Amino acid sequence: MKNIALKTLLVTSGIVGLVACKKDFLKISPLGSLDETTLSTEKGVNTILLSAYAMLDGHDGSFGVLGNEWGSGGSNFVFGSMAGGEANRGSSPGDQASNMVPQIRHEGTAASGSLNDRWKALYEGVKRTNTVLQILAKVEGISDANRANVAGQARLLRAWYHFQARITYGEVPYLDETIDASLASGAINGVPNDHDIFPEILADAKYAYENLPGLQDAPGRINKWCAGALYGKILMFAKDYPTARTVLTDVVANGTTPAGVKYDLNPNYGDNFDVDKDNSIESVFAFQASSQDNAGARNGNWGDQLNFPANGGIGGGGFFCPTYYFVNNFKTDALGLPLANPENNQVMDPAGQAGLTLYASTLDTRLDWTIGRNGVPFHDWGTAQTSWQRDPTCGPYLAKKGVIRQSQVAASHDASIWFSAGGSAINMNLIRFSDVILLLAEAEIESGTLLTAFNLINRVRARAATTAVVPFPTTFGVPKTAPYPVLFASQDAARTAVRLERLLELGMEGHRFFDLVRWGVAQTELNSFYNYETALPYQALGDLNNPKAQYSGPERDYYDLPQRQIDLSNGTLTP
Repeated sequence: MKNIALKTLLVTSGIVGLVACKKDFLKISPLGSLDETTLSTEKGVNTILLSAYAMLDGHDGSFGVLGNEWGSGGSNFVFGSMAGGEANRGSSPGDQASNMVPQIRHEGTAASGSLNDRWKALYEGVKRTNTVLQILAKVEGISDANRANVAGQARLLRAWYHFQARITYGEVPYLDETIDASLASGAINGVPNDHDIFPEILADAKYAYENLPGLQDAPGRINKWCAGALYGKILMFAKDYPTARTVLTDVVANGTTPAGVKYDLNPNYGDNFDVDKDNSIESVFAFQASSQDNAGARNGNWGDQLNFPANGGIGGGGFFCPTYYFVNNFKTDALGLPLANPENNQVMDPAGQAGLTLYASTLDTRLDWTIGRNGVPFHDWGTAQTSWQRDPTCGPYLAKKGVIRQSQVAASHDASIWFSAGGSAINMNLIRFSDVILLLAEAEIESGTLLTAFNLINRVRARAATTAVVPFPTTFGVPKTAPYPVLFASQDAARTAVRLERLLELGMEGHRFFDLVRWGVAQTELNSFYNYETALPYQALGDLNNPKAQYSGPERDYYDLPQRQIDLSNGTLTP
């Protein structure tokens, strides 16, 4: 067990609605619980801090009706990847449709269970970080350095949870420890969402970056450089490119893991998705998953546990199936560079569909570490087959990044969950070093030099060019990836390159929709996706047709505030 953030250690009773609770029975400590006096020590406050880390996977086992919670996964597989055109819902027609299909089609309703559970997960995380800071203020005998360390970790986690809420819902409330205390006492009845909270989020992240040490006592703990990476990422979303460039340059040049090992790209791309290589030099921020810890698989990326192939011996739920539109982007030309017009009728798996033919030319080496496709080894589970899908409406491709190897089941799987690759100890990547490099490349394009951006993008592509190749018959293509040979001709050309690189490098990791929104291209890109994908035969009964999906405009750049939270807010939250 390697998880520093145990789900079973629920030492706070966070509010899920942004309202004051006046039920007297809730003020009585249950037998065997830890009260404030017990926790007001250095050891006690660090115990509470672990519970704040625990919400990074978006689940605490107590959200509403079992099923809605799958959409609250900290990996953002629904709101980031499915909604960004990277993946279909998968499974069988109707399964989880009310929670996922509206987000894929961007026809969301405030009544969606997944939207409400995502909100509850994020603000439960906020509540726990505020509890840490409230208790920390009462701890005596703690050194200034240790106090700043605890506060920095808590404030960075608070920044993360608020940041996720901000990019998901748009205008949301910000709660610090003082506001939280006022809610708990009944001094205020709710917190309005009447302004952009990026300044408050940035203040928390900046504090962590400036006050945390570089070294920590355990893998997975937030250090100065993890804080700097998130601070820089938030600055990019806030479009403060010069400051982001300064911060991200510092992280790329000087950043280290909590053990003091310099950040770098793993030699092999696939090592980022191997449980035996968790907490590597490329891991900047990750949920520390665990198994076989008497938690009923609740510490094993619970929100993502349906996202494994339904057949082929894996026996998962068959959700989160890559789209043709996404997979086509991995085509390369004879030089190993991205293909100019990849969305055509030559595909990696025609799956017997009329009008489609097999693509058998060059392709990016990252493809087969990202997805499973017919005729290609799926880790050590065997050669993947189109028939591994649960239903033809899924499309032929399989999610791969979060699936452990069959040889790792004995050590890393939790038998509390019914399928072998789920309930596992593989970490959930939230920020990888390649993400940081590409964010810095963007900042250079917007406020620095194209040459620096060119070198940063090529650093990522160079790793892809030399990474281990998943073996497959040459009739299914030839792996070939190469750095760009000449400097980008313009700022627009550089933007195109870095945006595509983020898709290839970070695909199926929950980033895509949020990237499209911050670039201002969500409507254009997603309608292009809808136009291509709905024309494919398998979508005749899929989620994108009947009627054909359409991204109506910028008003869809953020998801609706959950109606349940509006109802609970005493009139303080407005849609």
